[in-house]
Amino acid sequence: MPILVACDQLAPGMMLAEPVVTDGRIMLQSGRPLTGEDIVALQRRYPDMTVRIGDPLLDGNFEFEDDGAERRIATEARQRITRTMAVVRERFKKQAPIGSAVCEHIGRVVHTIVEHLATYPKTAALITQNLNPQSYLGAHTSNVFYLSMLLGWSVRAYVAAERRRQTRASVLRQSVAMDLSPLGIGAFFMDVALLRAPALFAQQEPLSHEDRCLLENHPDEGAEMLPDDLAPAAKMIVRTHHETADGSGYPIGVPADKQHVFTRIVRIADAFDAATSRGVFKQARSPVRVLREMLVGPDRHCYDKSLMKAFVRLVQPFPIGTKVQLEDGRVGLVTHYNRTNPFRPILVVSFDADGRPLPRKQIEGPVTAGEKPNLRLRAYEGEDLSFLYEPPPDSPADHSPARRPFTTLLDAFYP
Repeated sequence: MPILVACDQLAPGMMLAEPVVTDGRIMLQSGRPLTGEDIVALQRRYPDMTVRIGDPLLDGNFEFEDDGAERRIATEARQRITRTMAVVRERFKKQAPIGSAVCEHIGRVVHTIVEHLATYPKTAALITQNLNPQSYLGAHTSNVFYLSMLLGWSVRAYVAAERRRQTRASVLRQSVAMDLSPLGIGAFFMDVALLRAPALFAQQEPLSHEDRCLLENHPDEGAEMLPDDLAPAAKMIVRTHHETADGSGYPIGVPADKQHVFTRIVRIADAFDAATSRGVFKQARSPVRVLREMLVGPDRHCYDKSLMKAFVRLVQPFPIGTKVQLEDGRVGLVTHYNRTNPFRPILVVSFDADGRPLPRKQIEGPVTAGEKPNLRLRAYEGEDLSFLYEPPPDSPADHSPARRPFTTLLDAFYP
């Protein structure tokens, strides 16, 4: 299994195990050693990118989980949604209505994703972060669509299991047929009104009054732009996707007990992807930190508790092949996802504290991160991970929702 290596750690001669792909285009083919010119180009254009480098010693001696199917379907979903978003954008330029044909196409994409999930029911959520603010909205929509579909599928499977046991699912108090088509269509169109302001995500200046008004009103305006014959549940998602579980969202502040489960699903997917978009938002955070914050942080009231428990079983902040530093200084390589606790991946301890490969006899694993004190995670991609072992803040007994004014673009999406 190839090792994920950050651009700033690449060296000439390293062999690409997989092609380097950006925006659906192959920049560098696999099976060839990197040159100094290749590395300079990657570091200049995509400093936050990671690439997959082959390691014959580890690949030949240890079993790695194959996440190729998950990555393929994530890439396919993103490409399809991005292409469809381009069609919608062109219709905007021509001042043409969105039309039912676009909605039918999204329905077919939903069907493809559902078929995949039926084949790979333990799918992990793997998304590609956008590095270009100019194309952020399309990439964000793709990721939210994909995450929403995976979480929706997880909920549907849970409800089916509960019904087989002849009990009611606590996460769903409403009777939902669990047709995922409205969920996918609603996730796709959630930010359609923001297509009128493509420069919004590329600007560095503080939000103007007009910007804030556009952001506050885009859920309602987006719902009004959709075809009359669109499924009411899809329109409902567009109108309510910025509502929060504690009732502090916008544009209305809908109480949690009046929110549809699809609204709560998209809210989680939308917030997670926005908060981890470090190529676009200066205030963005790493996936592991955001996942922890959404689950047990001070703003956890913004998200449905039951759905978050399902979400953390899907999202894997430590991809297969990544290096993590351990408490004793050694470096482990992630070999398998931990779908029970994503903060404790399965790994092989294969590098010393200076990053040098350990002799074969000194390699330890596979082990679960944190199963012993010296195997606790210390750092990942330069980030101190001690927050993973801090006790969650107490939940205030008198928590009352309050509307959160936003001054930055990220504030409008997260928490």
